[in-house]
Amino acid sequence: MATRQSVGQLLEECEGALRFADYEYNEASKLGHYSDDEFQKSQLYVEEALTDLDKMYGSANAQQRDMLQRMQQQLNDIKNDMILLRH
Repeated sequence: MATRQSVGQLLEECEGALRFADYEYNEASKLGHYSDDEFQKSQLYVEEALTDLDKMYGSANAQQRDMLQRMQQQLNDIKNDMILLRH
């Protein structure tokens, strides 16, 4: 079973990936370029965060699963926005 501390730590890491991706997405939207290293790195962090969420999900209780699903939705939203970014 996942501990409260491990879930909390994972959610903090996911929030960091989300903030980084959101920043890079906004910058790419303004500047019209999105093939730079930082943008790609932020996409990788989002993917890693989603993978970590999937791993944690199996050992989480119902309340933790709810928190993990909400974070997963946010990460998937920014992931899709980044994929569809047009300039």
